[in-house]
Amino acid sequence: MGLTKEQQADLYERLIQLKEDVKGSKKKEESMLVESSEISNGVGNHIADHGSIYLDRMTEQTLDQVDDQLEGEIDAALKRMEDGTYGICEKTGKEIPYERLKAVPYTRHSIDAKKNEETTQDPNEFDRSFSDQMRDLTNRETMDQMHSDTYERLEEEQDVDVDEEK
Repeated sequence: MGLTKEQQADLYERLIQLKEDVKGSKKKEESMLVESSEISNGVGNHIADHGSIYLDRMTEQTLDQVDDQLEGEIDAALKRMEDGTYGICEKTGKEIPYERLKAVPYTRHSIDAKKNEETTQDPNEFDRSFSDQMRDLTNRETMDQMHSDTYERLEEEQDVDVDEEK
């Protein structure tokens, strides 16, 4: 049956709007980063304040990664529109219903393919991944490493605060 020109135009507009929303979200996060940087430059901040700032920055980095991934999916969907493969499931080769595309315009898979993927996944995969991450977090060598850019920046700010007090 395929998508009508009106449906395809509607989905194109949705993808463009989603992309603009993601870019707008990134700009907000950048301004929040500047604000938290200004707070961290204060003299005599309590160590808990620095911990909160660190957590905020880590959250922002995670959200940036999610936004980047979503933007990549949107770009891929726009490319599929150009190629004429938009709306065709990459796993089954069948058409993806308009209702699904309207709900998730950047989707690559039909609902049946997605359900099949979810039921064939190893249910213990998440548990193993979580256990591996926790083992890394509790590994003394990992805990003692302070190599993140954020941590180094906080350490530099702390050193500046100490020098100013002298």
